Amino acid sequence: MDILDALKKRNPTEPLALTAQGCLSVQNFLSSVERWNHFFKQNHIHSAVLFCSNRIRFSAALLGAWCAHVKTILPTDLTAKTKGKLEKEEAFFLLDETPEPLQCEKAAKETLSLVMDEALVELFTSGSTGEPTRVTKTLRQVLADVDTLDADFPTRPLKDSVVYSTVSHQHIYGFLWAVLWPIASHKIITEKRLLFPENIKNALEQAASAVLISSPAHLKRLPLDLDWTKSRTHLTHLVSSGGPLSEEALKLCQQAFHRTPFEILGSTELDGIAWRQRCFLPNDTVDPASCLWKAMPGTEIGINPDGIIQVKSERLDSQHWTVGNDRIVMHPGGLFTLLGRTDRIVKIEEKRLSLTALEKSLLATSLFTEAKAFLLTEKRDLAVVAVPSEKGQALLSQSKLALIRAAEHHLREEFEAVLLPHRWRFEPIMPTNSQGKYTIEALQSLFDRRHIEPSLAKVEHHSMELHFKVDERLPFFEGHFPQWPILPGVAQVHLVIEEAHRYLKTPQEVDCISNLKFMSIIRPKTQLMLTCLFDSESMKMKFSLTSADRSTRYSCGNIHFATDKKDND
Repeated sequence: MDILDALKKRNPTEPLALTAQGCLSVQNFLSSVERWNHFFKQNHIHSAVLFCSNRIRFSAALLGAWCAHVKTILPTDLTAKTKGKLEKEEAFFLLDETPEPLQCEKAAKETLSLVMDEALVELFTSGSTGEPTRVTKTLRQVLADVDTLDADFPTRPLKDSVVYSTVSHQHIYGFLWAVLWPIASHKIITEKRLLFPENIKNALEQAASAVLISSPAHLKRLPLDLDWTKSRTHLTHLVSSGGPLSEEALKLCQQAFHRTPFEILGSTELDGIAWRQRCFLPNDTVDPASCLWKAMPGTEIGINPDGIIQVKSERLDSQHWTVGNDRIVMHPGGLFTLLGRTDRIVKIEEKRLSLTALEKSLLATSLFTEAKAFLLTEKRDLAVVAVPSEKGQALLSQSKLALIRAAEHHLREEFEAVLLPHRWRFEPIMPTNSQGKYTIEALQSLFDRRHIEPSLAKVEHHSMELHFKVDERLPFFEGHFPQWPILPGVAQVHLVIEEAHRYLKTPQEVDCISNLKFMSIIRPKTQLMLTCLFDSESMKMKFSLTSADRSTRYSCGNIHFATDKKDND
């Protein structure tokens, strides 16, 4: 569909977006599109990197760029590494701090139109299987059936429903469901991502009719100690994508919202291809029939001779099959069961190893609830990051080596010694991005010596307690001091901020630090306990570093996070 043409046909006074100042009308939104269109043309810009946390600004600039025939590059993050690569392309960077184009008569006189067959959209894969890769799409592919993504749902959201989101619009899922779908289907978009459960609760309570676009990363952490009574009466539809939603998370959704999410299956390469809505039977078990996946509108699902999913749609290639990366079983009526990803094969010492099979074997030991295997970039060492189960945690409390040996004992029954993992890392929760996906880069970063490795951890809603031993190889000890190494105060604060961001998803941008005290010296191999309590309303976190029995206090303070933080990963 032509999303711009659909916008022009709407009542110009209708609300299109919800801002901190109130509703933004269709007319005012289109005026912003006109200004961006004129800005791009006037400055002879041919390609632009769009990375804005403000979804309304992002949407207006996006449509303005398309009208000006500008290729829009949508990175999933803007780390120094990503930015360095993109800067070599001499593209214009449109960021939160980029000034808004001024109103001028010429902008209003220019005709806004889209050329649907222009390849103006560059998205990036999540990086869950390696380095993120680019996927280029035409406007026709991106916008095909975008207004009817919910057409097969048992009930469709009302027009003028407010669409809230916990996911970033820099990823394909948020891009489609939190930006293009609501604009194309007479919904109301919002400015910012909802980062914390309190934000979700407060937002839902203020809308007469609301849709929440979320992910397993957020839904599996819904705190039931919050009162969701008013929120659930306003929430008409819940959507989840970005990874598999566990049955435990499904139960949390049912308890908090009295509804289960519409789960969307897709990827950057294939787009959204299928959906399902699992439901509970009276005995609190999941109805097996509701576990089957159904093709999205305009999508045809098939299976190739190797048992791998293949797809036809206007968003890909309507004439030929595009093969995906998941194994499936087809059922009557076009329904299918998802069996999991295809094998990821690597070579170690000239021997082939299926990382998928290794992960399955690790989970079969009952020592872990999650496990990811991959090759470290530098030395090509086989590494594993895993979340211990209660059984695994009992061994880990004895020593890391005890858990490793128990895991290896099971693995030796299936794998040769040369194919056993060389590096192990045990985490209380897996690191995920804003879509709830694992990325190889995030997993690899855990082996950076600057990160601590908890031997015992308790991570809850807005609090955490980490027990760890200070590694003598921490780079913070270098030169401080040669004969008597101690951990500098600035390094202690750095560690607190990094670990809180990793486990509690707090911002990394700090406004100020108050009541900071250093009471005792921290030496290499000291056993520490880090305790953090975060208040998402005041954006303040209290922390303390003590001995495990709290008899010795090393440091404490209050960290005040910046409230105007960027929320894109």
